[in-house]
Amino acid sequence: MVFEFEKQGFQVIDMLAEPLAIGNARFDLVWVHHAPVLYELLIRGVEAATVVFCSLSHFEPLEAMPDYREPVDLFLVHSIENKNHIVNASGLREDQVLVFANAVPGNYWADSKKFHSPVLKCMAIISNHPPPEVLQAAKIFKQNGVEVVHVGTGGTEALISAKLLRNYDAVLTIGKTVPYCLALKVPVYCYDHFGGPGWLDEGNFDLAGQNNFSGRGFLKKKPETIAREMTDGYAGALGRLDAHASRAANSLHLRRNLEHLLAQRSDFPIRKLRIPDAIPALKQHAQYVRLVKVLRGRESEIEGLRKEVLRVKSSFGWRLASPFRVVHNFFRHIKSSRQKPGPTNADP
Repeated sequence: MVFEFEKQGFQVIDMLAEPLAIGNARFDLVWVHHAPVLYELLIRGVEAATVVFCSLSHFEPLEAMPDYREPVDLFLVHSIENKNHIVNASGLREDQVLVFANAVPGNYWADSKKFHSPVLKCMAIISNHPPPEVLQAAKIFKQNGVEVVHVGTGGTEALISAKLLRNYDAVLTIGKTVPYCLALKVPVYCYDHFGGPGWLDEGNFDLAGQNNFSGRGFLKKKPETIAREMTDGYAGALGRLDAHASRAANSLHLRRNLEHLLAQRSDFPIRKLRIPDAIPALKQHAQYVRLVKVLRGRESEIEGLRKEVLRVKSSFGWRLASPFRVVHNFFRHIKSSRQKPGPTNADP
C-alpha cells in the first residue's frame, strides 16, 4: 500500500526505520488506527492539538483500544458491533466511543452508475477469501451464461475504484466495497466467508450496517441459493438502488462525517503528548518493536534469496542448460518410479 499512497502524493514515514523523522513533530491532527503507532508517537515527543484513535476491528489485536489512553481526545469505531464489544471489554463508557462509519469518498457519489442491464449478464465476486459456496455459485452462473470475474486473492488482484465497480451489473462482496456500491448505485449482494443477508432490503439493511456489512449476524447459504437469489432478485435490487443510495448518504458520506467530527475539535491548542516511563504498555510495546525488527530481518533475507534465484534463472548459462535439465529430470523421474516398492500380497 505504500506505493499507492506515494502515488497519490502522500508522504510515508517508516517510524522504525526513520525514528528521527517524526521526533518532536507538530500536528493539528493525529489520527491513529494501531496502538503501537500511538505509543511510538508518544515516545517520540510528538505535539498535537487533537488525537483520534479509530478501531477498525474488535478481534484484531493491533486495532484494539490502547491500554494507555490519556492523550487520546476521541475514541472512534467503525461499526455498532465494534462499539458494543469495545465498551464491554475495555471499560470505556458508551459516551466515550463514537461510531465513525467506514464511509465513502465524495467521488463515488458523484460518479454513480447511470445505465443498468435489465437482466444479470456480468457480475464480480470481490473477495480475498471467497468461501466454497461462492465459488460453486460462480460455476452455476457461468453455466447459465453469466460472466463472472473474481477480483482479489486467487483471481485478478486490483485496487478497488469507482471505475472498476461500474463495469459490472452486480457485485457479490462484503465490507467496505458494499458502501462503495451503494454510493455508485451498483447492485450489491452482501455475502462472503461469514455468511450474509444477500440482497439488501428494508428487513436486513440496519443489521448489516451495524456489523459493517461484514456478513456477520446472518446465516450461510448454499451455492444454489446464492445463484437463485442473485438471479431472481436482481430486478428488485435495481428498484432499490435510489433508496439505498439516499439512505447511505446520511451516514456513509466520508466528507460529511469528517466535517461533523472535526467541528467538535476546532481551535484546540497544540500540546506535548506525554507517556509515563514505567507502565506495562511500554514494556509490551518494546517487545512488539523487537519482534517486528526480527521479522523484517527475515523478510529481507527471503527477499534477497528470491532476487538471487531470479538473477540466476535470468542468466545466459541457466537458459543454455534448460534442455539438459529437462532430460535430467525425466531420467530422475524414471529412476524414482522404478525404485518404488510394488504391491505385496499383504496389500488390500
